[in-house]
Amino acid sequence: RENLDKIMNTMFLFLTNTDCIYKLIVYWVKPEEMDEILRVFKGPIFNQDEPEHRSILMKTVRNSHLMYGILKNMALFTCFLWVAHPTVFHIQGKYIEFPIWLPFDANKNSQFYIAVFYVWLQTSWLAYCNTTSDIFITFSLEQCRTQISILRLDLENVVEKSKKEATALSLSFQEVLERRFKKILLHHKTIVNTADKIQDLFGGAVFYFFFVSGWILCTSAYRLAGANPASIEFLSMIMYVICILMEIFLYCYYGNEITHETDQLMESAYTMDWLEMPIKTRLSLIIFMERIKIPIRPMAGSLIPLNNATFISIVRSSYTFFSLLKNSQH
Repeated sequence: RENLDKIMNTMFLFLTNTDCIYKLIVYWVKPEEMDEILRVFKGPIFNQDEPEHRSILMKTVRNSHLMYGILKNMALFTCFLWVAHPTVFHIQGKYIEFPIWLPFDANKNSQFYIAVFYVWLQTSWLAYCNTTSDIFITFSLEQCRTQISILRLDLENVVEKSKKEATALSLSFQEVLERRFKKILLHHKTIVNTADKIQDLFGGAVFYFFFVSGWILCTSAYRLAGANPASIEFLSMIMYVICILMEIFLYCYYGNEITHETDQLMESAYTMDWLEMPIKTRLSLIIFMERIKIPIRPMAGSLIPLNNATFISIVRSSYTFFSLLKNSQH
């Protein structure tokens, strides 16, 4: 208990480092699985060159660039504040104790700036790796949701498009419809398989992140409670908490969006002009509708669903940990 403040000053960064290392190990150990997912993203099934698909895909691309830029810059700004705070104290002549072991006295003028540069470099690298990994995983999920939106659009318009193509090329309507419907079935199968591969690849890392995020938020709140609201330290911890909450929210939000979008697939199947379909294709449609009754539900470690309720649960649990920690001091 005497060293509780020192423990809290190092715990949140230690847990963040372990989370980042876990994700990097996944990238390093399973590059073939990563390449397979990326090949699907760049392949012809997910990029069908239909004019109505482009606007949906470009919206996802813009959102990914926007979220990556916001999260990365916020994280790097937080790292800058973490070194600005001790620098101001050093200029004022105050004693500085870095939350890491150093083989020299960091309060000597020349050695202090070496220590500050090292802390800035290490935390910035951590911020860059973490934000890049999180955005890649979350927008891999968002790519699957985008493909489901495209699939719904194709399903609703398959009869009308088949009629136009059959008329323009003087082909049999049934032949064109069956070809287009088989393409829809293949598209759906690829989406499901890709979502499963993403979960198999990153489910463990996301589960560990959710597991430690409660403690990260708890220790960060503990530091906030003891900081001066007008200080750089307080602002830096506020920024850090916002970054962690954003990372948790992105996982939960995009996981929830996939489930919601797959739930809407059945409505799209009913919306299409199925009365004009031949009997054989109707039977295929019925089988397809039975298949889509099982929605895609992304999970963290096959235990925690990625949805909005999970986000609320993590925030509540972190506040509970914080309350217990504060009460233990009395």
